[in-house]
Amino acid sequence: MALPEGAAVGLAVALGAGLLIGIERERRKGRGDDREAAGLRSFAVAALAGALAQGLAVPGLVVAGALLVAALAAMAYWKSRSRDPGLTTELALFATYLIGVQAMLWPALAAACGAGLAALLALRERLHRFATELLSEQELHDGLLLAALALIVLPLLPAAPIAALGGIALRPLGALVLLIMALQAAGQVALRWLGPKAGVLAGGFVSGFVSSTATIASLGSRARAHPPQRALLAAGATASGAATWVQALLVGAVLSPAAGLA
Repeated sequence: MALPEGAAVGLAVALGAGLLIGIERERRKGRGDDREAAGLRSFAVAALAGALAQGLAVPGLVVAGALLVAALAAMAYWKSRSRDPGLTTELALFATYLIGVQAMLWPALAAACGAGLAALLALRERLHRFATELLSEQELHDGLLLAALALIVLPLLPAAPIAALGGIALRPLGALVLLIMALQAAGQVALRWLGPKAGVLAGGFVSGFVSSTATIASLGSRARAHPPQRALLAAGATASGAATWVQALLVGAVLSPAAGLA
């Protein structure tokens, strides 16, 4: 059975994603008896297998391939002598197969997923350090609360204006409150990573591209709580306003280059 027209692009994307993920895993595979079972070739083959299973359009072939890859990953984990009991490599192998399947349907999305997975695997030490050293218990609690508000509470709020509240729509209002809370959290992380001065300035400037109003409101509340930091927080608010002007100039230059040059 022949592959569909344009399948070469999907196969190329699948191979590229498999090689990219496989290179990262090969560097961590190790040597000797403790090495991982899957490396560069295994990930490349898994991605190509997914792409071929989808491209051949044989009923049940994609599911059969997924079951085979899952079984091989489980067998590799069972026979592994590695001192690291994690399932990262086995799960990444199965995800790579699915990326290969995706490459035949939406190559651009598959390429993005492959690059994202490779980056996620490569950031292992930094993510572990962030979760265990940089992130405090209170910050973890606040992050979970923020996620619950964004994923559970916000979608339940009515989007239409409510006459009893003077025509106020609760969902946009809730989104604004959530944005302010997120900017406050981002500011705390920036302070932790970059230090007091650079953290406030960098956080204010970056947040200004999202909402300068919300950023200034967040910095204002912090200034009331910490009066000795008012000058520094005011500088962060100024950087936020500058970011808004930079954004406006960039948008204007894109929409009308002549006006942007003027």
